[in-house]
Amino acid sequence: MKKQKVLIIEDDKDFLEPIKTVLEKNEFDVSTAMDGEQGLEKAEKEKPDFIILDIMLPKKDGYAVCHNIKDNELLSDIPVLILTSLANKKDGKIGAELLAKGHNADGFLEKPVDPQVLLEKVHEMIKDASEKKKEELKVLIIDDDPDFIAAVKIILEQNDYSVFVEYTGEDGLNAVKTLDPDIILLDVMLPNKDGYAVCKELKDDKKTKSVPVILMTSVGSKLTESEYAKAIAVTHQADDYIEKPVDQKDLLKRIRKFIGPERRIV
Repeated sequence: MKKQKVLIIEDDKDFLEPIKTVLEKNEFDVSTAMDGEQGLEKAEKEKPDFIILDIMLPKKDGYAVCHNIKDNELLSDIPVLILTSLANKKDGKIGAELLAKGHNADGFLEKPVDPQVLLEKVHEMIKDASEKKKEELKVLIIDDDPDFIAAVKIILEQNDYSVFVEYTGEDGLNAVKTLDPDIILLDVMLPNKDGYAVCKELKDDKKTKSVPVILMTSVGSKLTESEYAKAIAVTHQADDYIEKPVDQKDLLKRIRKFIGPERRIV
């Protein structure tokens, strides 16, 4: 069974070593970084299962690192546990914890912390994150219209879907390989590679051909033959086709047809 990877971003070696030791004894694969910039680079490169993050770090403080991680769609699902002795200073524990939550950290512990207590917290947070991932189905939107994306993202998240966004055809193809989405909402008119080409490439690849693709476009209404765009979508192996502007309830209904149980319509 593959070990779960924990990234510890901490510059205090006396604190780091006992934490690293107890995690490794409990079958975790542990990676470390001694400053914020290196920690962020390792997070992007290694995509660990869990991150333990100190606040007072060289080059980039822990709050900034946490904010960058949670703003990155490829990293945002990773649980981040913030550790700091700042709570012992003038702002107090409440102030430090509120700052951690304000930067979207998933958990907070005050230093000094017993390694066993930390281990229990790591197990607890990984379990919670795992259960949350099972509940949330991943939708990848590949579209370059920010207004459309914002509107669809809100309705999907309100209905418990985890939403990821890419703005070009090439970036969308790369994201599919990393994210392994449950369904793809794919616009036809995209920069650098149109949606038809992206869809065909996905369906020609054994690794991605089973991912449902709903093609979306306003092109259909502009063509002389109203069914022409739909026919092209079928030819390029799309699983479904919907014209813009999209009715939100209709979109949800189509998504549910491909990925899982009925969900409430907000």
